[in-house]
Amino acid sequence: MNVLKISGTSQYPTVLLDKAAGKFEFSGNSLPEDAAKFYAPIINWIEEYVTAPNADTVVLFKMEYYNTPSSKQIYLILKRFEALAASGYKVEVHWLYSEDDVDIKDSGRNFSGQVKLPFKVEPYSD
Repeated sequence: MNVLKISGTSQYPTVLLDKAAGKFEFSGNSLPEDAAKFYAPIINWIEEYVTAPNADTVVLFKMEYYNTPSSKQIYLILKRFEALAASGYKVEVHWLYSEDDVDIKDSGRNFSGQVKLPFKVEPYSD
């Protein structure tokens, strides 16, 4: 399976989806004008991944800011990993937030309540 790597900008998140290395990471800002279009190849990659996943999958989110359309796409990503977990695979989400960013912390808690996945909401120091 090919690695999907997107270098982040002020408008787009950094994304690394690497099955062989076991890295599934999203970080930075997500403010695309057309979030569904931006996230479509990411969701397609995940849909392919779940057909032959690793035994353990750890998904890391280290978002700084995202808009409402991006929030919907993050939710859709989490739901795909939730379906993988429901089929018996080990999946865990790590939602990292800057220790002084209450909004991102609360977002992680909100997402954790919307999906049935082991979900760690953890601070990091800048």
